[in-house]
Amino acid sequence: MELRHLRYFVTVASELHFARAAQRLFISQPALSQQIRGLEGELGLKLLERNRRGVRLTPEGAAFLAEARAAVEQADHAAAVARALAEGATGQLRLAHLRAMFSGPPELIVREYERRFPGVELTSDSGTTASNVERLRSGELDVAFVLTPIESAADLGCVEIATEPIVVALPSGHPLSRRRRIRREELAGVPLVFFPRHYSPGYYERSLSQVYGSATPPNIVRTEPEERGLVGVSEGTGVGLVLAERAATLRYPGVVYRRFADPEPTAALGVGFRQPPSLAARRFIDLAQEMRHRRKRPTPSALADACHKPVLSHNWRFVLDGSGSERFTRS
Repeated sequence: MELRHLRYFVTVASELHFARAAQRLFISQPALSQQIRGLEGELGLKLLERNRRGVRLTPEGAAFLAEARAAVEQADHAAAVARALAEGATGQLRLAHLRAMFSGPPELIVREYERRFPGVELTSDSGTTASNVERLRSGELDVAFVLTPIESAADLGCVEIATEPIVVALPSGHPLSRRRRIRREELAGVPLVFFPRHYSPGYYERSLSQVYGSATPPNIVRTEPEERGLVGVSEGTGVGLVLAERAATLRYPGVVYRRFADPEPTAALGVGFRQPPSLAARRFIDLAQEMRHRRKRPTPSALADACHKPVLSHNWRFVLDGSGSERFTRS
């Protein structure tokens, strides 16, 4: 017995007319009659009574119809599930955001993915680039947002999807806060509060190289996660470096943001994934690359607001301490 035999019988039983059933099935009426007789012969039962006035189900046929219809519907459902999975429309996707960048491209990509593939069960949390990469390697995640470059490995893939300017976080009373743009050489020797290198080794090296070059090493006086680092900036310990997208939402009393003069240092946002990616992951990667080409950048006024307006201004003054290093103190 084949699935097509059940489908033929269900169609005839619903129409109670061989000619109409044959039209629905796109086969000839004699061929359909032959298939039904073959099914009855295999079962050893008479499923249909035929006469000049039409067709009716026998009691055995009525009982068989309920099971045959359920089998056909289950087979159709199984095929639909398989096709949807092949198209990346169902399944599971385990995702990790970057703690340093929830909004902007990641938020837009995830929102569009959920709209296009509502059948995918998406679970997400957040971490640093290093922790996201480690969890990809261990199999805990399918995809993760990262700041590139990441360490290359055969079991990992990565595609860059966005470039973000890096801006300077300054105490609101710092002399450089009066400028609209900061030249990179103006930060030479200025104390820097920066995140720990192990959070994102590639981005750490890349950003410092762009800002300070190789001739003048940065004067890192304190290493803190981003939010606590801004506390250090507000206290006058030094300046900080923050992604522009993050600066648009991360405000702290006594801290202002300024953009660099061209050419601006940038960070590259990527999507890391396990190799080979699942179909649901592959759809996520493709969508992220698609949206890279049509991403709407922040308006100049919005970015200017993020880079120029402190939430609450304290009175700070710029001084030199006994060793000749600069520090900012509240007056």
